[in-house]
Formats: sequence, C-alpha cells, structure tokens
Amino acid sequence: MRTTYRVAFWALAGWLSTVALAQEPASSSAAQDGAAVASEASQPDVSKKAQRGADRSFARKVHQALNKTKGLEGADIAVFANSRTGEVILAGFIDRQDQENIATEAAGKIPGVKSVTSKVVLRPQL
Repeated sequence: MRTTYRVAFWALAGWLSTVALAQEPASSSAAQDGAAVASEASQPDVSKKAQRGADRSFARKVHQALNKTKGLEGADIAVFANSRTGEVILAGFIDRQDQENIATEAAGKIPGVKSVTSKVVLRPQL
C-alpha cells in the first residue's frame, strides 16, 4: 500500500508543478502590477534554465529545513518554489493534521520566503 501513496504523491507533485509554473504572481493592486512589470523589464534577462536552477535551489533549501523540523517525521512533503517571488507551495501527505501547521511555519521562517501555500493532504488511515 505504501507504493500507492508514493505513486499518488508523485502524480500530485507533477500536477502541482505544472499549475504552479503556469500561474503568475498575484498582486493586490494595478499600481503594484505596473511596478512589477517595470522592475522585471529593468532586470537583465535571466534564462529559463537559470531561473529553473534558482527555483530548484530555493526549493531544496526549504525542503532541507522541513527535513530537520521536529514533528514532521513520516510526512511526505514536496516543495515547489519560485525564487523570484518568494512563493512556496507544499504538497504531499501528512500523518497528523498538526503537521500541516508545523510545515507551513517552518517554511515561512526560511530567508526569502514571502508566502507559503499548503496543498498537503491527510493520509487516510487504513
């Protein structure tokens, strides 16, 4: 039965990665949208490869922090991150409901993280 969870976990992770990469960062006002476009235009063009590498590195840093966090034993959590915006998405399975709060708080403490979205699911007990 453990294999079923892993297959479901990776399917969920793949789906969330396509959703996360397809979304643009949300802004609270049109003025911020204009400022964001202007700041992105003034920055030197970063290749997609370099951006993906930065995102993976940022996600790895968050994931390592989650692995060191007490109370997350047995949780299968994947991390999707956007290093440019500081957005982090946590997805996967947890054994207890309190692990979701522990994971989001731990991820939020990492330097550079501006927002954490949790898509974790409580693993059904058989």
